[in-house]
Amino acid sequence: MSDTLKEKLASLQKVAKERTVKTQNIEYDLETLVKKIDKHIIKLDPKYQRKHRWTNEMSSKLIESLILNIPIPMIYLSQDIDVDEEIEDEVARYSVIDGQQRLNAIFNYMGNEYSLIGMDVLEELNGSYYKDLPPFLLRRLEERTIKCLRIDSTFDAQVKYDIFERLNSGAVQLESQELRNAIYRGPFNNLIKRLAQGNNFRTLIGIDTCNPEDSTKVKKMQDSELVLRFFALDNGNYYNLKKGFKKFLSVEMEKLNMLDEASLLELENKFVRVTEIIFNNFGQHAFAKYNYKNGGYKKMSNFNAAVYDALTISISTCIDLDNPQIGKNKIKKYNKLFSDKGFFEVLTGSVADREKVIRRIEAVKEILS
Repeated sequence: MSDTLKEKLASLQKVAKERTVKTQNIEYDLETLVKKIDKHIIKLDPKYQRKHRWTNEMSSKLIESLILNIPIPMIYLSQDIDVDEEIEDEVARYSVIDGQQRLNAIFNYMGNEYSLIGMDVLEELNGSYYKDLPPFLLRRLEERTIKCLRIDSTFDAQVKYDIFERLNSGAVQLESQELRNAIYRGPFNNLIKRLAQGNNFRTLIGIDTCNPEDSTKVKKMQDSELVLRFFALDNGNYYNLKKGFKKFLSVEMEKLNMLDEASLLELENKFVRVTEIIFNNFGQHAFAKYNYKNGGYKKMSNFNAAVYDALTISISTCIDLDNPQIGKNKIKKYNKLFSDKGFFEVLTGSVADREKVIRRIEAVKEILS
């Protein structure tokens, strides 16, 4: 063993001990699983489900597999609250780390929410609701078991996020914010989802306010992540950004989830005012990126996340939100920034690069101060 490895051995042992996941294999029949979901012992997140909902045909294929006793992947559950701990009835003890779609398909079918469609082997069952199944198939479904792996309640949210990310290998890959939405549940998470629905904000980031659910930004929760980015970088916190922007956002989200109601209300009012001021002074394409060439400006995109960071944080920092005074001269100087090669450079490439984040925010702050 090399001297270098020996020196690192203690650190490696510490990390390995801290990150070793304690698990327990359990097996539930479908009738028991459905009862646990119905009683909110196992939590299925309906907001999460709307983002990546299986079609009825995809769900029917799963039901067909269950009836035919075809093996399906294991369900991964996180034990959020110890079994002996007293809690209110509506508080879930388990959250789903991997298997939301499968459980949702089972729960909805056994609740007669949809009829079977696209069945290949059991074609005669197409069009059948759960209540229509013959008794022997009802018994077969109810008694069919699914293997689950339960992860111990002692692990922090970041460990669960890492597990979720590693297990995220389904038909539809989840985005970073969708993973955070599943792991970092709490009042701040609810707040950013609510703020992401604001009309000014949606218009500024290019979401059709009449049909928001059609937007990729909404489907992938990129809108919520943009709200999180603002709060994570605000108040000079962008200087604390280190390597790994995804982890930085996750850590900040966990911290912000611990704020009290009064603090969350302050954050809400601040974000609403910032987006309102930007919309009123810079217009609906305030976060557009421009390229200055041959004496003129060419719009490269209607929305750019790097521009969003720079303008929102600068407005929050430099402008009196109760009495905003942004003269035409400042707006003109801001627009002229896009002709600066140095500024254009920090808007290009990785928007998560620490030095670029700092430089572009400071450049806009200097204009607006």
